[in-house]
Amino acid sequence: MKSYAGRQFETYEASGQELRIHWDVEQITKEGIDGQPETQWVANEALCGTADDRGMLISKIIGSVYSTADEIATINNKDEKPEQYAEYQTFRTQAKALADGWLAVRS
Repeated sequence: MKSYAGRQFETYEASGQELRIHWDVEQITKEGIDGQPETQWVANEALCGTADDRGMLISKIIGSVYSTADEIATINNKDEKPEQYAEYQTFRTQAKALADGWLAVRS
């Protein structure tokens, strides 16, 4: 899921029991309502719980990008679409690193 804000995102933003994990943060400029350039930040975001375990964090991060059907199709079509499968595996590695980063912060 993409998220937009007028400020730069932190990787981990916890509020109560809610945790928002952000990655691939980019600053973009677009035309504002008044026609003037406006700076915004965009990031991928996964909504998790602050107490989620590693497996749940990874699942929610991956689930924010891939539906279950997309994930199964990517795995099943790895021989026909190796580039797509490689992207998926790279993202899985990133999801694990993001989960481990939160667990280190939480400790």
